[in-house]
Amino acid sequence: MSRRARAALAGLLLAGLVEACLAHRSAAAGGILTRRWTLFAEVAGMWGAYAVALACVRALPRRTAVVAVLGLAVVLRLASISAKAPLSDDLYRYAWDGTVQSAGIDPYRYPPEAGQLRALREDWLWPPALADQPRQTLLNRPNVSTIYPPVAEAWFWLEHQLVPLSARDQGYELAGLGLDLGVLAALLALLRRAGRDPRVVAVYALAPLAVLEAVQNAHVDVLAVLFVLGAVAAWVRRPVLSAAALAGAVLVKVYPVLLLPLLLRARGTRVRVVAVAAALAGLTYAPHILAVGFDVIGYLPGYLQEEHYGQGTRYLLVGLAGLTGTPATVVVILALAAVLGCLLRGDLPLPQAGVRLLVAVFLLTTPVQPWYALLLLALVVLTGDWWAVPMAAAAYPLFFATILDGPAVTVGRLSYGVAGLIALAATVLRRQRGVAAPLTGAELPSAG
Repeated sequence: MSRRARAALAGLLLAGLVEACLAHRSAAAGGILTRRWTLFAEVAGMWGAYAVALACVRALPRRTAVVAVLGLAVVLRLASISAKAPLSDDLYRYAWDGTVQSAGIDPYRYPPEAGQLRALREDWLWPPALADQPRQTLLNRPNVSTIYPPVAEAWFWLEHQLVPLSARDQGYELAGLGLDLGVLAALLALLRRAGRDPRVVAVYALAPLAVLEAVQNAHVDVLAVLFVLGAVAAWVRRPVLSAAALAGAVLVKVYPVLLLPLLLRARGTRVRVVAVAAALAGLTYAPHILAVGFDVIGYLPGYLQEEHYGQGTRYLLVGLAGLTGTPATVVVILALAAVLGCLLRGDLPLPQAGVRLLVAVFLLTTPVQPWYALLLLALVVLTGDWWAVPMAAAAYPLFFATILDGPAVTVGRLSYGVAGLIALAATVLRRQRGVAAPLTGAELPSAG
């Protein structure tokens, strides 16, 4: 190994160690409402260490880099395991929905605080210490029925069977770790099949986003990512199977539906793609519709209102033009339709088209939730679109400012605006260089 490669390896290990220490610090007791901006500083530090690590990976021989990256990926994830999820309480809702289903009750029938479910309450999710408080549970929105689609609900039921009650948060975080390792394996397999440089797996493997959201906060979005990667794997030769996998992703979290039109570009398979996706949706929703009717919609409409999409005030960058309410919503819909139309007329492979569509969606809708970007980050590994990585980090400042009552609008516009400018600069640079296709991992410089 050359002196340069040894220095790069030392830098990678040091940066990984710093990121692991910060991940462990982020798991300290208290969470976001107690540790506040100190926790944000630790998350920001993780992103800084991540940037250094990626720079070092590029200078390493492929085999050395992949072994080091995968080893660090496991260390990072284990270091992040926490006694209580610090950034989100979503996993408690997962656990509750699993409990309700295991008792033979449809998860869409009752909200958690319903008297009919009182016998299912357990000390972990309904601590006695909260008995006299308005919110008597760790669950979010205990007065409304669940928002999650049926495949996600099936996963919650399975988690309930696999995770001992005594394991609590850590058990669900370890389940997220298992799914996330599956994502890493799928990414490596897809890179190998395409003859691409496996070092680019570091973009996902070392990312604070994956460590914090897929594992430490156990977001079910990682399961949707796994389904989407299955759709990518089957995209060229088995479009119907690809449609089935993508439908599975949508039935975990709704937003991967944005990618479904991209499967309709291939003539001769459109009817089958739509039929398969619709059939799977019908089959998975049918038992719940028979049980509770159209209450299966759950809290989704209320969630959109809560996130201010109904009022048109969530679109922070569009709001710079003075647009709010219905005019802002109309502009966003028309802009997304234009982007999708361009992608449908083009011939970009599914991952590249997906990255561009998701970047446009994030810039136009400026979501608060960082974990929505897990899908974008996984697709970036397959495309080499490095310029989209800042978009995967853009929600964190907005998330903290929103939760901690900071200047959320200003912070969100700044963070998403910077990410958007980076994407724009990369686009201009590619055009100036005459590069028609995006840079790929195969074009990374080789150290050996």
